[in-house]
Amino acid sequence: MKIKTFQTDSIAGLHREWSNHTADGFSPVAAIVFASVSLPLPEVCAFFEERSVRVFGASTCGEFLYDDRVQVISDGAMVCLLLDLKPGTFGIKMFGGADITSRDLGKQAGAWAGQQFADPLILVMASGLTTDGEQLVRGIQEVLGEQATLFGGLAGDDARFVQPVVFTEQRLDPKGSIVMVFDGNHYRLEGIATSGWVSIGADKVVTSSEGNIVYTIDNEPALDVYREYLNIREEELPEIGVEYPLLLKKKGMRDVLRAVTNVDREKKALIFAGSVPTGSVVTFSSSPGFEIIETTVAEVASFHVIHREADILILFSCMARHNALGPTISEEISDAWKCWNRPLIGFFTYGEIGSHPNESCDFHNETFTMVALKELD
Repeated sequence: MKIKTFQTDSIAGLHREWSNHTADGFSPVAAIVFASVSLPLPEVCAFFEERSVRVFGASTCGEFLYDDRVQVISDGAMVCLLLDLKPGTFGIKMFGGADITSRDLGKQAGAWAGQQFADPLILVMASGLTTDGEQLVRGIQEVLGEQATLFGGLAGDDARFVQPVVFTEQRLDPKGSIVMVFDGNHYRLEGIATSGWVSIGADKVVTSSEGNIVYTIDNEPALDVYREYLNIREEELPEIGVEYPLLLKKKGMRDVLRAVTNVDREKKALIFAGSVPTGSVVTFSSSPGFEIIETTVAEVASFHVIHREADILILFSCMARHNALGPTISEEISDAWKCWNRPLIGFFTYGEIGSHPNESCDFHNETFTMVALKELD
């Protein structure tokens, strides 16, 4: 696998970087592209389509690139990882989600991935406001089984909460999902999802919800509960809700976090990035501060001891981690990158898809989800 990376903040820069990286005859067939909505994304798509390069892309809340040449965290820019992969060992496909449920969207994606390879290894991304991330995961697992190898994230839009998108070289979609699948006979895909967020306050019960829309908590309007408990103005939601997600307690399973991504002010309901079933026991949660960096680095280092080899690293990190840690977020990313010292590309998300080692995949918020891809000899 031949790999080249770059970061730019303009279409002119994209043209320049492409010329620089292909001058030696390098001919990539695929690109992983994470870009701000402030860039002309249709032009980005057209650029790669003209060069017959398949694109696995999403809009961001900030993007990052770490390799031997550059270590950068940017806003309003684009990072790109160019790949020269063996024909027939990977696939990329967009699935439109405008008229179907998130679970059905996942089932479509899973069915397609299963048709491509007997052992599909899946990266998946979806638009961050309209998709129920948990149901997307469950749909894929319904087709491929709970042990399916699956990692990804929800697109962002620079924390505007208006219209994040996923994209290929052919089109953008504000309600869809995009899948990049690898043949398990030719690649290994492994990863880890770690958070460090802690619960605060007493347990509460979700008394009325539908999918990822929560209407009441302890029989009070969900919007009022958030506003009063956090002592915030209504206008501060959904932005501040990402930093104070609900911790959803799952019986017999690891707890997960659910962040607010939208608000139905008329119904005083909150829309979360993933499902929050009626009857769920929840608490508020918050970052404990800089100690989450120590937690993350320790867990990633332990993961690296077992999974030492990687050709590329892909990181889906929640925008709330950036908000909570500020400039020190670079320590978390840099220390993880140094474990492998291989090209790392990623972005700050509205939600993450991944698993802890030896556990089935789930949908998360506030996590640092690191994925290692290795081409087999």
